[in-house]
Amino acid sequence: MVIDVSLPPDAGTLSASAGPESKEARSDDNLYPVASIDNRRLAAIVDLFCLLFAYGGFLMLFGSLGGEFTLSKLSAAVYITTFAIVYLQYFALFTVFGGTTPGMMIRNLQVTSFSGEPPTPRQMLLRSAGYMLSAGAFFLGFLWAMWDEDELTWHDRLSRTYLSPAQTYADIETSSVAHS
Repeated sequence: MVIDVSLPPDAGTLSASAGPESKEARSDDNLYPVASIDNRRLAAIVDLFCLLFAYGGFLMLFGSLGGEFTLSKLSAAVYITTFAIVYLQYFALFTVFGGTTPGMMIRNLQVTSFSGEPPTPRQMLLRSAGYMLSAGAFFLGFLWAMWDEDELTWHDRLSRTYLSPAQTYADIETSSVAHS
């Protein structure tokens, strides 16, 4: 006698309350866990240092080419605007073309879409624009993760992506063998 356990149980034998839970459990099998807030915070600190280094290089180039630094309202507006442009370029270029920032690479994080698949370039561009929104509102978009039930930020919700611990090829092979 052979019993085939690879087929799911018949939907008619499940109770009404267990049906939706089992469907959710099956659909969430391919999703990665959300990275911890501490891990994301450390990645953000690394990215902040990289961003400040890039902006400092921009200011040094500006000064070496004859630019003058003054303290006025107009100059402050120019400094803030140029920093916002460098900020947007930093996140857009790294996330759209590389899929991750240096901070995410160091902390071993990856961007994953809500469906569990790799994010599309459009989602990565929306994520980069979402970084501007999250930071532009006095960093409230980043702090939102502390109150969100899924620990997601505004740019996560906007782009329908989130950060998860990176899966290596060996991890994927191990999990596929475990599910088989």
